[in-house]
Formats: sequence, C-alpha cells, structure tokens
Amino acid sequence: MGLAGVRSPMIVAIILIIGILLAGIIYFTRLAPAPAPAPTPTPEEIKIKIGLLFPLTGPLAPLGIDQFTGAKIAIDLINERGGIAGRYKIEYVVADSASDPTRAASEAERLAAVEKVQIIVGSYASPLLLAASEVAERYKVLYWEVGAITDSATLRGFKYLLRNQPIGGDFGILSCVFVAEVVAPALGKSPDEVRVAIIHEDGPYGTSVAEGNVMACRKLGLNIVLKEGYSAAATDLTGLILKLKAANPDVLLHTGYFSDVVLFIRQAQMLGFKTKVIIGHGAGYGLPATYKELGVAFDYVFNIDPASPYLNIEALREDLRPLVSEFIKRFKAIRGYEPGTHGYMGFANLLPLLTDTLPKVIERYGRVDPDLILKVAYELDIPEGGTLMGYGLKFATPDKPEDTVLGAKYRDVKQNHIGQNVRAYPVVLQWLGGRPLVVYPEFIAIAKPVIPLPPGHPLGAS
Repeated sequence: MGLAGVRSPMIVAIILIIGILLAGIIYFTRLAPAPAPAPTPTPEEIKIKIGLLFPLTGPLAPLGIDQFTGAKIAIDLINERGGIAGRYKIEYVVADSASDPTRAASEAERLAAVEKVQIIVGSYASPLLLAASEVAERYKVLYWEVGAITDSATLRGFKYLLRNQPIGGDFGILSCVFVAEVVAPALGKSPDEVRVAIIHEDGPYGTSVAEGNVMACRKLGLNIVLKEGYSAAATDLTGLILKLKAANPDVLLHTGYFSDVVLFIRQAQMLGFKTKVIIGHGAGYGLPATYKELGVAFDYVFNIDPASPYLNIEALREDLRPLVSEFIKRFKAIRGYEPGTHGYMGFANLLPLLTDTLPKVIERYGRVDPDLILKVAYELDIPEGGTLMGYGLKFATPDKPEDTVLGAKYRDVKQNHIGQNVRAYPVVLQWLGGRPLVVYPEFIAIAKPVIPLPPGHPLGAS
C-alpha cells in the first residue's frame, strides 16, 4: 500500500472523531441551562455619591440657593421612593462655591479628591462652571450642569462634562426670534422697523448671550440701535441709561445678574427711561427675589429661560405631570415663595440623571462610575415633552460634536459641542403677580404675551 493509501483512512477517522465531538458539544450545550443573569447588586454594593456645588453665599446666592434647593428636592424625592430604581439610595455632599470661581475650583477638588464623589452637580453661574469643570475633568469626575449657560463650556472638548441646559447663545437667538415673530406684529411694525437695544454684563454669561442677540437680530433684519456691556459689579449705571434714552429703543434686550438688574431697573425709573418691551435673559430676570425687590416695575417684563413650573403640563409626558405640582409644593415649603425658573431648573434638569441614566448604569454594569454614566448618557434619546423642561434630551458625543437645534437653524457659523444636550432650548416667560408664566412657544405656553407694556407701567412708553 502506498503512502496515499495510508493517509486516506487516517483522515477519514480524524474527521469522524471531530464530528462526534462537535455533535456531543452541540447536544449537551442545548440540554444545559442558560447561564444565570448577573445577580442584582444589593444596596450595600452600590455607591452613588453626588456633590452639590452651588453659590450658597455671596452675590450669586439668591439664585444659587434656589437652584440648589431644586436639585436637593430631586434627590430627596428619589431617596424617599427607595433611591435609584427604587433600591439604591443617593448620598450627597453640599459644597458652597461662595460666588467665586477660585472657591468653586477648590470645592470641586475637595469633592473629587476628599469626598470621592462620582458626580458633581452645579453650578448656576457660568464662571463657576468653567472653573469647577476643569477640576472635574482632571479628576475624571462627571460634571452634570443644570444651570450655567455659557456656550464655551461645552466647546472645550471636555469628556466628563454633560449639560442638560440651553446655552447662552440660544437665549440670545430666541429673544430675537420672539421679537421678529411676535413683538413686531403686536407693535404693528415690520422687523426692520423695530428699534432694539442690547445691554449686558460683560462676563462670559452676558457676552455669550449678547453675541447671540447680535447675530440673530442681524439675520432676522431687526434694527440694533445700541449695544453696550458693563460690569456686573457696577454701582452706578447712569451713563448707560442716558445712552439708552438717546437711542429710544422699542425693545430692550438685557442680560444681567440679580444685583445689576435691580440696580438698572431702579435707576431707569429714576432717570425716566421708557420703552415698549423689556426682555431679559435668565439670571436676574428669572429670580423671584428680583420681583420681590422691584414689584410692579417687574410685571409684564419678559424673560428668556428654560421653562418655569408654570407651563402647560399637558405638553409633558403623562408620568411627569404630577411632579410639577409636587415640586412647587416642596419648594414653597422650603423657600417660602413661588418657585421661579432657576429652582425648577435645578429640579428638572437633574432628574434625567436620576431616573433615565443611573438606573440603566446599575442594571447594565452592576456598579456606578463616571465612564459608565457617560456610556449610558450618550445613548439617551428623549423626545420633546419627555423631560420636565418640555424639551427632549440628546447629548452631543465626542465622536459626533453637534450644534443645538436653534443654533443649527439660526447660527451663521455652526458650533461643535461635546456633552451638550442639543435638544435643549429656552422659552419666553412673562412676569405677572410674582409668577413667571410661559408664553412662547405656543405648545408649552400657559398664557398669551401682553405687548406692549401696559399704560401706567413705570417703564412703559406712552
């Protein structure tokens, strides 16, 4: 027998043996039970520790405390119901940025290095966000922003920053869209006939909003008659107000914090400045304390901000609707007055982390850390009406930077954000009797806008 003749029976035998082995493996695999799913972690095995970093003292405290209160209500509400997924309690540490960026950075470092939090939630003001998020990025701690709006925060390419909050440039865009689409017709004018003045505090917050104002006003054909910045620490705005009187605007677009907004409105009354429409952009214009200080002079003033709790709840997903009245009740019990936008932002912008993100992280991975939170957060795809703010939720990812829905439509040069909720947008509110009522866009509005300032208003043009 030749060599080929010997090899053939051997090859056949080997093939038969392999076939028998494979058949046995397949047979026993099918009979064997499927592997058991990973056991549900016990509450003791899951650590969820959050740092709440807000300005609780200093000049930014009135709004900072409101926003902190809203965030704390969200955490307390979840913990009262058993914790994340009804099972895992949240531990939180309170930190005061004292309205100072340097202090915000040092407190962020304490939270990350000493307290060992996985998540920092803040921070109300843009300078505080910029400083504290740099520290969080260095320590690889997730920074979840619920209030600060400067565009630049999510244009830096940071990996560990997520912001479920509209950006400042979009505040500036929306006020101009509102003027062109709603104010101009109400005044009986075409957009190019409307005289617009833009004033702003000259920090990163005011500057980003004002840039959005200028770009959108020009794009929409509105007539800018004055643009001027000033220091938020100013103690006298007489010169600015005299320039405004000379410019004689139909519409004033103003971006400022609490102290400078109160100063401006009071001095504007004393110096006899009159206009038809005043539109603010968050911060000082979104604060119940501002209304308390100014009273009727603040009635009928508009504010561009995320939605307040005084919105059309029928526009929200059905399971979210009871949370609005629950928030109002709790906030009033704690703070003693009606909640404005900033308290509601702290509450509503934090909830998607607690209800839509962390439960999936624990279910999928059995533990919580910043990188796993990011993985799940980047997959979120919540449509309009699916959050308490009315807008949806979709974060721009590092591999696909995006502009916001408003920016994509109105910005001449598109922005590439990472970690920004690109579905977030502000709304138009109007103050009346101490409440900021949502008046635009119509789908979420609870009232119709009153234009112009009514007869007898301290700042209303006759």
